Amino acid sequence: MKRSLLHCALLALATGSSPPANSAQPTVEEAKRWLERMIQTTQNLSYEGTFIYVQGPHVEAMRIVHGGGQDGERQRLVSLTGPLREILVTRNGVTCLLPKQHTTFTDSEYRHSRFPISIPREISQLENQYDLETVGQDRTAGVDAQVVAIKPRDNLRYGYRLWLDRRNGMLLRSAILDDKGYPVEQLMFTDLQIKDRIDETAFQPSIPKQEMEPTPATQPAATANPPAGVPITHSAWSVARLPDGFVKILHNRFTETSGRHPTEHMVFGDGLATVSVFVERLDDASPLLQGESQLGSMNAFGTKLGNYQVLVVGEVPAATVRSIGAAISYNPEVAKSTAEEESKP
Repeated sequence: MKRSLLHCALLALATGSSPPANSAQPTVEEAKRWLERMIQTTQNLSYEGTFIYVQGPHVEAMRIVHGGGQDGERQRLVSLTGPLREILVTRNGVTCLLPKQHTTFTDSEYRHSRFPISIPREISQLENQYDLETVGQDRTAGVDAQVVAIKPRDNLRYGYRLWLDRRNGMLLRSAILDDKGYPVEQLMFTDLQIKDRIDETAFQPSIPKQEMEPTPATQPAATANPPAGVPITHSAWSVARLPDGFVKILHNRFTETSGRHPTEHMVFGDGLATVSVFVERLDDASPLLQGESQLGSMNAFGTKLGNYQVLVVGEVPAATVRSIGAAISYNPEVAKSTAEEESKP
């Protein structure tokens, strides 16, 4: 399940980069206005288009259909290269369709699309850790664009550069940048059409049912939806020290329908970047990851603590996931008291 979740998250995230053609005096307030306009446009407009997504050495072409308005956001992403893959976003959650696999996530963390970048509605949340600037104009996807930069104040998070349609604020291109200003992920629309409305059939999956075989997460007993994570307030697992600006925004426990041990899931964020921590009992299973792994802007750090796999994954530099992973601790006394409390009738 977590492998599918990570794969789907990677598909849905995106970026792009190079210096703008023209430079202008940066202004914070102007940058904030453009970002606010982008938020409204990407959520409320109906559109469809094709974009190129570059993630490290991997290059993908994808088709997107997005419906906005009073009925809420709906979105469908379809890969145009490699094996057929789709991501369906509705108010009920995110469904990832992979060859011979169908997994549904209904956790509230995934009920809204993060494509192509998750900007908080309150832009002021970013200003403690990032500098916002307008950095000139450029041309992309055949239209004039305003370029906005989101620059981190330390090396614990990435920078972002966004190309916004000057007519409506729609994001046309984006880039996630490392501490040297080089792109680690890029996205660019090659065509984009704004629509008054999009036919309902455009949001229906194209993968034939016979190409998908049931997995434990999609057995009838699960009603096609695995249990959503249950919020917890007391846990034996904690992160003793977080990077500046990061706070816990979610702590759930969920059990896969395969009946395996519960997995604890913590999410930390700074208003823009997010990091997930998964803790799962191993028993005789092999750890999913030990050490570090990277794909584009996504870094992961895995370690084994006792009989548990700890996996830290986030769209942040490697040093950040490594730091969080090293600060995770287990308190057996809390575990004992929590178990006793849960066993009471």
